[in-house]
Amino acid sequence: MKCKIDEKHGELKLEPNSLEDLWHLTKLIEPGDTVAGQTERRFKTRDLTRAESGEKKKVFIELKVENVEFAEAVNKLRITGKILSGTPQEFVQTGEHHTIDVEIGDSIQLKKELNVYHQKVLQEALKKSKTTETTIIVIDDEKALVSELTSTTGMRFLYEIRSEANKRDPKTFEELKKKYFSEVLKAVENGKKNIVIAGPGFTKDDFKKYVAQKKPEALKKTTFETTSSAERSGVLELLKKGVLQKILGRQKLSEEFELLEEFKKRIARGELACYGEKNVEKAILSGAVEKILVTDELLRKNKKVQELVEQAEKLGASTTVFDSEDDAGREFKHFALAALLRFKTIQAD
Repeated sequence: MKCKIDEKHGELKLEPNSLEDLWHLTKLIEPGDTVAGQTERRFKTRDLTRAESGEKKKVFIELKVENVEFAEAVNKLRITGKILSGTPQEFVQTGEHHTIDVEIGDSIQLKKELNVYHQKVLQEALKKSKTTETTIIVIDDEKALVSELTSTTGMRFLYEIRSEANKRDPKTFEELKKKYFSEVLKAVENGKKNIVIAGPGFTKDDFKKYVAQKKPEALKKTTFETTSSAERSGVLELLKKGVLQKILGRQKLSEEFELLEEFKKRIARGELACYGEKNVEKAILSGAVEKILVTDELLRKNKKVQELVEQAEKLGASTTVFDSEDDAGREFKHFALAALLRFKTIQAD
């Protein structure tokens, strides 16, 4: 992600360089913000003899954001809202609704007041230079289609693996099925750091059992999904379901659970952890905080908590923001704000 911040005018110039950057922008851009960028509008003429008169013109539009959607299937961020202004003026109708499609490499301007939550989202997007690489395999009893999804190039269909197993020939069926699964397993082992196996029926489930027997460690990087077919349409079906968002969410969820378990262990032992606004504030003031744990809801809405996080980071602490919608975040909501400590402090009453 490329980013230039004009603090004087409260404006950010953003250029996403990966699908992961587009995903991060869905957390940064919110209803009520102002976004500007290049787009196309259909310029309607007065030619009533044509069913669809007019032609598309390139324009620069500024709009008030109403909705933000990561359209993973087409590798786009879709920002919809009412037009505030635009040029050339003759092709722009202020007050009308329009959608700006943002693709990898496009540049947009965002006007908003950044609080600590937004700053954390932006920091996370800027520091993650590694790409999100995923191998997607759609499988049924006849074939497996192997494809690749990367942050920089999007979706690529690579090759097919055919099964020679035939249920009408019970003598060779099991042996040929194992041979088929072994070839698909090779694709999993040679695949990217994230693997998605999907398909209709029970073949994907049988393959999961096969992997569990032959290479159980491969299951740690593999997600299993259901699709209506093992064709290209099945892969596109996965994209529409938001498979990339699930993978990114799974990575973040793993980090959150690791910290949550560490926090709970410390609390159970009564050592080097605290929670609650008063206790966390006291720990920050004493310089004892190593890491702040906070839910995104609380950080987004509570100005006092934003100030505490800023203060803790100035004193060398780091911050992890829990997603309130995932499993770890829902469990952490009971605490909402907590801290892992360098040394013990006296808790507030």
